Amino acid sequence: MRTKFFTGKGDAGESDVDGRKISKLNPAVQFLGALDELNSWVGFVKAGAKLFVKTGKIEVAAELHQIQESLFVIQAETAKNAFGYEKGPVLGEEKVKELEALIAVIDAELPPLKKFVIPGGSELSARLDLARAMARRTERNAKEYGEKDGVVLSPVIFQYLNRLSSVLFALARYANYMLGEKEEHPKYYH
Repeated sequence: MRTKFFTGKGDAGESDVDGRKISKLNPAVQFLGALDELNSWVGFVKAGAKLFVKTGKIEVAAELHQIQESLFVIQAETAKNAFGYEKGPVLGEEKVKELEALIAVIDAELPPLKKFVIPGGSELSARLDLARAMARRTERNAKEYGEKDGVVLSPVIFQYLNRLSSVLFALARYANYMLGEKEEHPKYYH
């Protein structure tokens, strides 16, 4: 059997979910789309991170892969809640703790942060900064989904997305530090 890459069922701006038509503007669909976009971008960053020479304690590509695994669980948990599926994975609090532990390890490797940092430096850092901004947007989509649809999302999802943006920022700083790229700060600090 060949893979079917399209069904044509979404051509009118609606998704077909188990025979139900749901607008692509539905907050759940928007949140799922933001998660998909973020996960795809993290995959792009991971591809570049594989070229990153591991000279410190952090294996960036491996950490990004673990993040992707968690994002898939959040997608599945959201779809389960949004569309009434009976079974599906649930993101556990240990995933938030893992991000917090990673932040602590990265923080121990870096000089203290005293000013805002202009995104960029190395290509890897710039990609990580964009992933951080996408994670923040995804977090806002989660909040909007909960408020508009009156759904109670697991607090673990919000905690994970919040820590995720912090991890991605820390990894961006780490990449520049390990590559010898000097951090730049906005001029209004001078």
